[in-house]
Amino acid sequence: MSRDFIKNLVSNKIYRRGINYYNQGRVLQYRINKLEPNLYQISAQVSGSRRYQVNSEIRLHEDSLELESSCDCPYDWEEYCKHEVAVLTKFMEEDFRSPKVSYEPQFEEEEISELRFSSQESDFDIVEQRIADRSFNNLLEITKNYDQSELPKLEYSVKGILNQALKNFKLIFDSNYLSQQQLEEVVNSLNDDYDYVYYRDGLLQKYFYGEELKLLEELSALRKSKGRGSSLLLNKNQENLNFLLELSQKFKLELEENGVTVKKGKTLQPELKLSGDLEEIKVELKDNDFPIYQGSEDQCRWTLIGNKIHKVDFYNFDELPTSFLIPAQKQGEFLFEILPTLEKNLKLETAEELQQYELIKEGPLVNLKLDYKKQQISCELEVEFAGEKYSNTELLGLDTDKNIYKKDENDPQLWHGRDNKALAEVIDFLDEYNFKVRPEHFIIKDNADIQEFITDGMTHLPEDWNVESSESFDQIEIKEVKLEPIVEIDDSEGINWFDFSISYNLGGKTYSRQELQQLISYNKKGEAYIKLDNQYFILESGAEEEKVEQMLDDAEARDEGYRAPYHNLLYYKNLVEKSGIHFKGNKVFNELESEISGTNVVKKREIPTEVEDKLRDYQKNGYHWLRFLHKYHFGGILADDMGLGKTLQMLTLLKSLKPKKPALVLCPRTLIYNWQEESDKFFADLKTLVYYGTPAERVEMRKDFSDYDLIISSYSTISRDVEELNAEGKVFSISILDEAQHIKNHRTKRAKAVKNIEAESRLALTGTPLENSIEELWSIFDYLMPGYLGNYSYFRNNFITPISKNNEKEKLKELKERVAPFILRRRKEEVLKELPEKIINVHPVSMTQLQEDSYQTVLAEVRGELEETVAEKGFNRSRINVLAALTKLRQICNHPSLVLGDEGTAHNSGKLEALRELLSDALSGGHKLIIFSQFVKMLKLIRNDLDQQGINYRYLDGSTRNRMDKVREFNNDPEIDVFLISLKAGGVGLNLTAADMVVHVDPWWNPMVERQATDRAHRLGQENRVMVYKMITRGTVEEKMLKLQQRKQDLFDNVIENNVNPIKAISWEDIQDLLAYK
Repeated sequence: MSRDFIKNLVSNKIYRRGINYYNQGRVLQYRINKLEPNLYQISAQVSGSRRYQVNSEIRLHEDSLELESSCDCPYDWEEYCKHEVAVLTKFMEEDFRSPKVSYEPQFEEEEISELRFSSQESDFDIVEQRIADRSFNNLLEITKNYDQSELPKLEYSVKGILNQALKNFKLIFDSNYLSQQQLEEVVNSLNDDYDYVYYRDGLLQKYFYGEELKLLEELSALRKSKGRGSSLLLNKNQENLNFLLELSQKFKLELEENGVTVKKGKTLQPELKLSGDLEEIKVELKDNDFPIYQGSEDQCRWTLIGNKIHKVDFYNFDELPTSFLIPAQKQGEFLFEILPTLEKNLKLETAEELQQYELIKEGPLVNLKLDYKKQQISCELEVEFAGEKYSNTELLGLDTDKNIYKKDENDPQLWHGRDNKALAEVIDFLDEYNFKVRPEHFIIKDNADIQEFITDGMTHLPEDWNVESSESFDQIEIKEVKLEPIVEIDDSEGINWFDFSISYNLGGKTYSRQELQQLISYNKKGEAYIKLDNQYFILESGAEEEKVEQMLDDAEARDEGYRAPYHNLLYYKNLVEKSGIHFKGNKVFNELESEISGTNVVKKREIPTEVEDKLRDYQKNGYHWLRFLHKYHFGGILADDMGLGKTLQMLTLLKSLKPKKPALVLCPRTLIYNWQEESDKFFADLKTLVYYGTPAERVEMRKDFSDYDLIISSYSTISRDVEELNAEGKVFSISILDEAQHIKNHRTKRAKAVKNIEAESRLALTGTPLENSIEELWSIFDYLMPGYLGNYSYFRNNFITPISKNNEKEKLKELKERVAPFILRRRKEEVLKELPEKIINVHPVSMTQLQEDSYQTVLAEVRGELEETVAEKGFNRSRINVLAALTKLRQICNHPSLVLGDEGTAHNSGKLEALRELLSDALSGGHKLIIFSQFVKMLKLIRNDLDQQGINYRYLDGSTRNRMDKVREFNNDPEIDVFLISLKAGGVGLNLTAADMVVHVDPWWNPMVERQATDRAHRLGQENRVMVYKMITRGTVEEKMLKLQQRKQDLFDNVIENNVNPIKAISWEDIQDLLAYK
């Protein structure tokens, strides 16, 4: 790393001045502290018009450094000042290249406070217990500083002989020492009557600090290494003289001959006499009236005057003759540069004639001619000083560091001096705006430099310069413009795409976006600009351009425009309406725009006669919306509440289209026959095939696909057969996903297989398009319209992270705007005013003593295990362990035997006892009940209890066959009172409106899952009020799950509904709260 690094930080002018300050030694009181191996802290003062304080912090890297710096000078430009440059240069030249700084760990203030106020522990205890990583020396310095005021002031006394006749300086030590014990007694008895005491070297550290201690240790070392008995001989050289002077300043240094205590005196310097007149100047070195003692080595000079030792510093004057004349050509330099320094630092006697001179500093007269031709600025520069003219390149040969002095021709006492500062500003002007040298002039070729010179350089030209510019130069124009994009959709179109172009009007011409991007450059401020002839257009970034960028995220660049999927039309329409972009649509777009308003279809389609009188108004609107999506090749999600007839709306669409190719419906295995029954019920002539069975049976079925209107299959079946379907060239008119949340995890084999199905259009049904995170929504849209929300990496960076982690409301708003046109959701309370109300009750239950004991035992176990696992693996890698622990606790809330095996009995479950009471009241009131539980073991315990009570029921879990028969029996047989259903197996797709009471034996994490299950009864066709009971065990994890359920509901509402609360993911802190004791 070199000075070039500094040069890149500041202008040439600041750099040059900072370097000069460093070379002149103006960096004073320079202190550097190494805070870390690569971090330095610098404090310094720089001498200018006054002293300025500079504080800098420098972090070194392999090939660069980071600099934070401040200076209290008045320079307020947005760059570093010359004082900071001088300090940084000193660091680069003297410390960075050959480091002298050692790393010293710093004490925190709170640690010092602890030391200051500690009264119970010794210094060594503090070292060991509180700051074990600090050195003892640092601690000793701190404790000394605090204890210093409490100790008596002692002085160290040294006797010496400084006789000129001796070969060496001689120091004599008093041999009458006290023992350590005697000394301590003396010290302890000290009072105001004692001024000082002599003592052994070993006690130095106890009573002396800092520089005093350092001097005494050095003296002790010299005594041991070079001393002879009670004396020490030191060579008479400059180093030892300095050492003696320091001793005399800090301690009592007594001459043995006369008992005089000597002190350090000031440094003595020569006295000069100036004589003559302005024609001839004579310098004389005056004789001194005191003896000067010459040392034996390195020009050591000193003298003893009275009781003070003086160092004699004659610089190099003794190498000059005792008198000499100043040459005529050097008189100006002597008078205005050397003489002021001599007057400031030496005793000087000056003749009166030499005190009458006067200096006038004159700035140059500058003439500047500017022209613009051949796309470059040319500059002719002429500078005149004291009758001499310098043009163009001649200026570069002038030495602005050397002052020029001339005598006035008429007045012998008047001198003229060139103002080098003003001359340097002329040369700095050329450097600052990157003028390049040519034989006859200077030029600027780079467009960014031209722009900077016009906007900045011309406004900062000194007022006293004579500036002349040509007509072509004056016609250079720089102005800010706001681009107004024009988006035009071409008439050409494909099945799933459309082409469009983007253009701009600039400078009276129209440019395509691609052409404009080729013209854009960037100036030194980072602003985008375009140069057209002699015009420079600074481009302002506005909301319109941001919207264009959003449009192009999903578009493919082509030779003369862009191509985008048809499903982007609605998104583009929304962007255009709110941005002010000039938009020209084609026939399809204009038709689309006139047909819709939001997601409410304006144009009505013909409804199949079979259901024209059966569909409610909201179902007809749903059907029209599905037809609209199909017409424009859009995918979409029908996300109505459970029980609003999504299946019927989709079947009505299929009936109306009469496609040449069969449609495909994918749903959970439990709903396959529900779709077939609904189709047979409303559209008997719609040919349906349930694609299900053994591999051999499915091969035969595929041969007849073309004979059917609708193929109904399960996710698992299609996941196994998708490669065969594609290999056989099977293409469906529409691919429809029921309960589309089954592909919410895009990483699963099922999701990947479903997205590989060949279909001309795609739709989805689900009451819960988003259960846990917005990632699930992306997976469904990736099936419906691949690329519409970008690839997963793009979606994660642009939506998941900003919304879920950073709570960026604008990103949430943008996502909702993108998906809103393709999601149609109606709530029951909005469209079914006549639907009976649904009343939800939380039914708290107390545990039996066995449950309580079992719960607390297991809770203590899982808490300890989880804390260890999370500490070792982190929370994200421990989620399976967390889920297993919570499941075990939830099972105990239901019944101990779910965890402990046969140890529990039917009478040892508070929840089972409460359910028995609830059933008794319900059945005596003539109600029919659905009882849901996540745990099949719990359902079987309830089933055993119902058998013992003789209650008639139906049972359904994942292993149940002929489930639709059981549904019909429950709905139609008044003797069947209860339906026991596994939440996962029967929570969706079943119509159980015969029930008017729903019991959730155990809560589930996701409230949407419970809601779906409840709506098996609370749906279209229900004539009675539905009572819902959620059984919650007091003081357990179940109570706290209710709070998490609300969070999940907020998540759903954020994107699908209109709320704007932030999405929050479950955290380790949430789990710890769930596992907290009562």
